[in-house]
Amino acid sequence: MLEMKYNIKSLISSIYECQKKIIINRRFIRELESEGQSPAHLIRENEDLENQIANYQRELRKKYQFSY
Repeated sequence: MLEMKYNIKSLISSIYECQKKIIINRRFIRELESEGQSPAHLIRENEDLENQIANYQRELRKKYQFSY
C-alpha cells in the first residue's frame, strides 16, 4: 500500500513537471513569434508533453481506482 502511494505521488509530480515545461515553452513561443522566428519545435514539444500528461492521468486513474 505504501508503494502505491509513492507511485501515485510520483505520477502527480510528473504531471506538474510537464505542466511547468508547457508554461515555459509557451513563453518562449511568444518570444520567438515576436522576433519573427518559427516556434514549430516548441509547439511539437508541447503536444508531446500534453500527450504524456494524458498518459500519466490514465495511469493515475488506474492506480487510484485500485488503491481504495
